[in-house]
Amino acid sequence: MIAQTIVGQLGNVCLSMLGAHTLVDLKDGLLFQIQGSERVDAVQIILHPSDTYIMTFWKIQKETRRLTAEIPFTTVRWEVVRTIDQVYWDMLHDLIEEETGLYVSLMERS
Repeated sequence: MIAQTIVGQLGNVCLSMLGAHTLVDLKDGLLFQIQGSERVDAVQIILHPSDTYIMTFWKIQKETRRLTAEIPFTTVRWEVVRTIDQVYWDMLHDLIEEETGLYVSLMERS
């Protein structure tokens, strides 16, 4: 229910413009991966008991090595880029744009 609320607050346009994929319901929030940002690969939004959100932006580092000539082995490491506390729902778009460097709406910018 919380993840669905967050998806509704972000909106389909925002998620599409981010190339959002692999949306995960965390029960108390939402985690999704994005495409096109050099700084951020995933966004996590968790509902805090104060009825605000905690946003965490992640960079995913992948390293592939070979165990043998035929068998590749990939290590995945998630690194926190930034965590922001006390986020109100109407701040979500601005913070995502600020951290990812991607636009999340079609509104004219001044």
